[in-house]
Amino acid sequence: MNIKLHLTNDTQLHAYGFVTPSGPFAEVHWDLPLPGSHLGEGTLGGTPAMMRHLAELAVQAAIQAEEEACWHAHQAATTAPTHGRVA
Repeated sequence: MNIKLHLTNDTQLHAYGFVTPSGPFAEVHWDLPLPGSHLGEGTLGGTPAMMRHLAELAVQAAIQAEEEACWHAHQAATTAPTHGRVA
């Protein structure tokens, strides 16, 4: 499986749940028209347990990205040259 997804604050997400002959199924759809995309792209589905696991990992990744950005901002602020200042 190969999934490449880039979400922005403007991406509209929609969730659906239903029952198939093999059991419960969950889907997430997004409205993100990409050049060259085909009909049916923009859908991610799986069992409810796997979709919850994916959501947990997505939250963990988002937290790590925010922490990394804060660390870099802090590093830049503390190592910025002090033009014209005397310690």
